[in-house]
Amino acid sequence: MRYLLALLLSFAWIPTGIAAQEVCPDGRVTRVFVDNRSIFDLDEVAEAPFQWAYRLANRLHYPTRPSFLRREILIGVGACWDAFLAEDSARLLRRLGFIARADVYGVQQPDGNWHVVVDTQDEWTTVVEVGGRFDNGLEIRKVQLREENFLGRGLVAGVLFREDDARRRLGGELATPRLFNSRIDARLRAGQTRVGSFVEEEFFYPFVGEVGRFAGRQRYIRDEDYFAWSYGTPDAPAHLLLPVERERAEFTVAARFGEPGRLTVLGLGVSLDRLEFEEIGATEQVLDNRFGDPTPAPPELAALLAPQLRHAAAPRINVLLGQRNIRFVERVGLDALQGVADLEVGMEAALTLGRSIGANPRRDEPEDFFTRARLYAATAPAPFVLIGNAAFEGRHVINGTDGREGWRDILAEVDLMAYCQPREAGRHTFFVRAAGAGGWRVDLPFQLTLGGAGGVRGFRNEDFPGSRRILISAEDRFYLGWPFPDLFDLGGTLFADAGRMWADDLGLGTDSGWRGTVGAGLRFGFPAGSRSVARVDVGMPFGGDGDLGDLVLRVSFRDLIGFTAGLEDVQMTRSRRSRIGADVFSPVRAIR
Repeated sequence: MRYLLALLLSFAWIPTGIAAQEVCPDGRVTRVFVDNRSIFDLDEVAEAPFQWAYRLANRLHYPTRPSFLRREILIGVGACWDAFLAEDSARLLRRLGFIARADVYGVQQPDGNWHVVVDTQDEWTTVVEVGGRFDNGLEIRKVQLREENFLGRGLVAGVLFREDDARRRLGGELATPRLFNSRIDARLRAGQTRVGSFVEEEFFYPFVGEVGRFAGRQRYIRDEDYFAWSYGTPDAPAHLLLPVERERAEFTVAARFGEPGRLTVLGLGVSLDRLEFEEIGATEQVLDNRFGDPTPAPPELAALLAPQLRHAAAPRINVLLGQRNIRFVERVGLDALQGVADLEVGMEAALTLGRSIGANPRRDEPEDFFTRARLYAATAPAPFVLIGNAAFEGRHVINGTDGREGWRDILAEVDLMAYCQPREAGRHTFFVRAAGAGGWRVDLPFQLTLGGAGGVRGFRNEDFPGSRRILISAEDRFYLGWPFPDLFDLGGTLFADAGRMWADDLGLGTDSGWRGTVGAGLRFGFPAGSRSVARVDVGMPFGGDGDLGDLVLRVSFRDLIGFTAGLEDVQMTRSRRSRIGADVFSPVRAIR
């Protein structure tokens, strides 16, 4: 382990900006000024009511240290002035979750040299989050206390209790974006589940902005928890639970070649993904969402899971290929109410090819070739933003048993998104999404559902399970600018969802037919101009056997649909064999 960390640290101190040269045609940077404002700029809100609220928020917040911000930017004293590095530095700062606004620009001096100004404003970083469920009375499902910028150094410390039906987690987290003052991100999570424990540690050195040449990641995860298969109906939900232990380990390094806007990525790594199951007789059954009172599942029902309990793993060598032809445009109010988003425009393609090593067919560990591919494309002709993302993975089994040769564990998903911000509509953003996802010939636990906060929002998370799904969503998001626009952002949304699920091969899923939801909600951002959004939505189902009286109330502390929510579905992610790819080192997109 210490050798892997030493290799990552060697990357971390490779210069990423442009070093000082003897001759700087455009002048040299002679000073760097950092102007970091707290949550509220009291001069800007001097005429606003409730002055005590602004002052209290600032006093409770520990501002980001100027020294931290100086180390984050790519241009410093002595370097040649470069406008692109200044822009890339601003994007790096905006990627930090505790920075609400950031600008980095130069002011040329009479002697031809430059002063660099780093102008930032902090986000509120102390998270006290309480989440509930209102289906059958109020149930507390989530309690989180988290500080995301401890002592102004970007340190993360938090504790969390979360219950998502079968999964219950009680644990803590520590993280830093600058291990030993390098650019290595380090993270540790650990805690207890319903079944046992979980632990995750990671050392991650991403490509620094668009000019970074090297990246690396070392990661280890061990997780003991239930995998839950849903069946039954919306009126009589039921689940099958089986304890699963998953262990993942990875070490990957990558390099980029070319110029920003046309970068080629090559990488190499090793990984292990191991899945262990309890005996199928340990399967439990939960009726009517009483997860605190499971009972042994009937043997004939538990036996249906057998085709998805055949996964065993061997170590794998992975080769990464990627092409990143990306530039950036800024847009206001796409997913946030008034916050700025750095939108990646262009194309990015990533391909991972993996070969198992040390496989043992006698232990049900066949040799295989693993393939993972992802393609992203976006364009932003005003007033539109158009985004497409497609992903595929599967493995070609060479010497499998029981007819398990050829392509297995095929997972595919497609997301298409469109935003429109017409000038004549003022404060409105119109959003449309179409998404498809599915799995074929899977040998490991896998299931999708139609309902949930990222699906057809008038149905619960467990409603209409299956293996292939189509979703269509449309929203009118509008900013109200009332009642205290200097204190927080407030807006609303009108939305409609439609979707369809196709049954799986296990006999647990259902062909849902087309189902739909209409609804409305409030959107809230604190402080004003924040890039974060909390939502309160009410959805009403229609179509099929839907009852118009079955309202679903949801409270979420981020937008779960949209570009900034990420381009991977979490239900697909839990069944993936690997998330190793050249695109993983690109720092903008995340898992939703």
